[in-house]
Amino acid sequence: MPDMRDAMKKVGLGGGPGERRCEKCGKSFVPKEPHLRTCYECFQKESRGARREATGTRGHVFPSGYPDYFDPEGILKCEYLTELPEKIARAFGSAKPTLTPHQLRAFYQHVKRQQGALRNGRPFREVMVEICKLKPFATERAEKQPAKIPPEFKEFICRNVDKVKDEKTFLDGFVEHFQAVVAYCAGTIQQR
Repeated sequence: MPDMRDAMKKVGLGGGPGERRCEKCGKSFVPKEPHLRTCYECFQKESRGARREATGTRGHVFPSGYPDYFDPEGILKCEYLTELPEKIARAFGSAKPTLTPHQLRAFYQHVKRQQGALRNGRPFREVMVEICKLKPFATERAEKQPAKIPPEFKEFICRNVDKVKDEKTFLDGFVEHFQAVVAYCAGTIQQR
């Protein structure tokens, strides 16, 4: 019977339980999860390509001068709600270690709590102390062994916290931009 099974495999008919053909290269493989459509080798190539595309040729996710939220008239630049958050979310999705929804949510909820505190009348100076705490939190999680967040996410947090100088840069810049990044991450980061 093994000869018959081998002959069937050679012509593309059948194979082991759960075996399928890779959508990219056509090679037979047994997926680790039922929804997977590409073999491990093609997945790795695709992941490296997506990471290069997301981070650019220099290996950086962020453009020079990032973040520079506002145009000369003080209006939030649309790119901080569209192209840039999408690029950042793709980079987070292909980063190592993986950024989990839990880690993303923890940082985002901290930011949203500070937004709420400002709207409830807490002085900005007090809220700024809480915003600054994001940098050591990100550093600790990125440098822990094993790391809990990717270096790209640490850089995102640190750069944006450094840019916050007043309520406008926080509420109209960082919060709006972070919200857009979180929205794009819904399709790029997976639960561990």
